[in-house]
Amino acid sequence: MSIKHKIQHKIFCMLPYGIRQRIKQFLANRRNKKANSVQAKLDELRELIIYNHPITEIPPCTGKLRLLQQGNTVLLNYFAKCCIKAGLRYWLDFGTLLGAVRHGGFIPWDDDLDVAMLKPEYDKMKELLPTLFSEEKGFTVSEHAFIQIGVKGTPLNLDIFPYYCHSETSTDDNRRQLNLRLEAIRKQIVYKYGILNKTEEEFKQLMNSTIYQNKKPLNEEESPLIFFTPIPNFRKPYLFHYQDIFPLKEINFEGISFCAPAHTRQYLAFIYGDYMTYPPKVGMWHQHLINVVKRTPFEDKVNQFIDTYGC
Repeated sequence: MSIKHKIQHKIFCMLPYGIRQRIKQFLANRRNKKANSVQAKLDELRELIIYNHPITEIPPCTGKLRLLQQGNTVLLNYFAKCCIKAGLRYWLDFGTLLGAVRHGGFIPWDDDLDVAMLKPEYDKMKELLPTLFSEEKGFTVSEHAFIQIGVKGTPLNLDIFPYYCHSETSTDDNRRQLNLRLEAIRKQIVYKYGILNKTEEEFKQLMNSTIYQNKKPLNEEESPLIFFTPIPNFRKPYLFHYQDIFPLKEINFEGISFCAPAHTRQYLAFIYGDYMTYPPKVGMWHQHLINVVKRTPFEDKVNQFIDTYGC
């Protein structure tokens, strides 16, 4: 991270929650004005043509983006095998799970991978990362609010998100109460330029006092509520009944079986609403990767990775 970004992050973290939200809205409005251009109109026409085609029948993408997806599939399969060998559970999450249900693989315009783990197993995976995904093997690993695994010299990327067991059972009333607590804690957390404004110990203390109310998390046998780490970059707190996720089941993704929540459709409906329709804008979600995919020659390194780990 550059010195400029570090200074911006420090200043941003010092601002009250309301002012941070107004700044975000101002920047979003400015981006929207810039988007109102000839190119934006051309994109609208392109999307209008696409929208006349059923979303479940869209063919896979081609070219460099498809190669990137194939490399990511190999990365996901390697990760899954490591989890099985270590006795750790995971499940496909967010766009990766949506792609599995709706397309049988990648969303045609998606560019990375999302998986989830319960916090105790997430912590065990953290301990194994230096061995399983070492720099000597060509991997890169970073962790701030979640773990990111990549491959040197490529845009390949796997995000691992921690989910927590709550100290309350999985009832609708407890779910409403937890939702309020998660909204409260999100106002105290800033995740900007890839770093949090809290140390790991500060984050644990905040979680213990605000979310857990100084109680211990329930064991899985007691069917606790399951919630996603409350970082504010996501649109809303994600919390589920234990039975929405467990027991995990298998789902096809790019011709390979991976783990998925027990009730995938309810899970996706909570995150996306009507997930079987087109999003407001079709295109790669991660803007920083657009120029990489278009202009950076990474094909040889991705093909080398597929040859090495694709068996």
